[in-house]
Amino acid sequence: MARILYAVNGDGYGHATRAHSVAAALLARGHEVRFLTSLKSNDYLKTVFPGLVDEAFGLCISYNQGRAESVRTIIENIRRGVSQWNQFTSTIRRVFRQFRPHLLVTDFEPFTAYYARRFDVPFISLDNQHLLTHCSVDRPTGLSRDQFNAYMTVRLFYGSAKRYLIPTFIRAPIRYHPTALVDPVLRLRVYEKTIEHRGFLLAYKGAGGENDAMRQVLEEYERMPIRAYGFEVTGQRGGVSYLPTSTDGFLHDLAGCAGVIMSAGHSLACECLHLEKPMLLIPIAQQFEQAINAYHLEKMGAGRWVDRLSLAAIDEFVDQLDVYRSAAAKIPKAKLANVIEAVEREIP
Repeated sequence: MARILYAVNGDGYGHATRAHSVAAALLARGHEVRFLTSLKSNDYLKTVFPGLVDEAFGLCISYNQGRAESVRTIIENIRRGVSQWNQFTSTIRRVFRQFRPHLLVTDFEPFTAYYARRFDVPFISLDNQHLLTHCSVDRPTGLSRDQFNAYMTVRLFYGSAKRYLIPTFIRAPIRYHPTALVDPVLRLRVYEKTIEHRGFLLAYKGAGGENDAMRQVLEEYERMPIRAYGFEVTGQRGGVSYLPTSTDGFLHDLAGCAGVIMSAGHSLACECLHLEKPMLLIPIAQQFEQAINAYHLEKMGAGRWVDRLSLAAIDEFVDQLDVYRSAAAKIPKAKLANVIEAVEREIP
């Protein structure tokens, strides 16, 4: 059995929930696993795997009303880095020396890849972001600047991985080897959910998603009730039930809703596909990966991409729910075992 160090990007819960599922399966197979992570992922993983998580410095993205802001992102990361860098380097050296991993798995966490090379530890990449650099992906037009920024960011994060495993619902030719496409990784409870299609819509505002403008449209909609998560308010407003943060409640409603109004984040999109849920997608501005996701989900027939939410867009989405649902149901279900076997093949 192997000692596996798992480095997880801290910005957003998608990386953390993917790491949770993968690590739980690796532990169940007898491997030792420790984590290096930061920010939201640190808060999440240390409650799931107490005593196995070390906190490190992590990069974050700054948002403002549904738009990623590059300048604010750079300034904020420099400010945090100046105060935390020495503590981080001390922590990561200690973990490598004491744990002595056989393999590093990094989910879009750049700094541990550098130290893996210094400590002569092989590492693999397990993230969906490298789809943008390692595969020939069909892309929407008119987003050249966002595409360039995303490409350069991913390229600069790290290189020289033993293998790049890309969990994705998008089938694309591989440009750079060693790279392999694997099944999307879902939250463990999603695999167990019974699919229903009841008479309500689910709305989710993820990190950086629109807030005030999205709320105004949702509260004016009358054809179907809406259950909303991720907003700064709770309670009933118009036809919208704003619900407090609850993983159990959210997954229950996700499995039972008629369709989902959401941004185009990878993790939730994969869960919607698995649960055969139509998606009305509003990608976060200047997040090229979200534009790619929305573009391909629309091409697959599982949802509709709009730049800004409107009453007309929701109406048109509701009118086509059966069509979107039928397309989503034809997509093969994600299997976690396929991903775990791909990771285990890379253990020295």
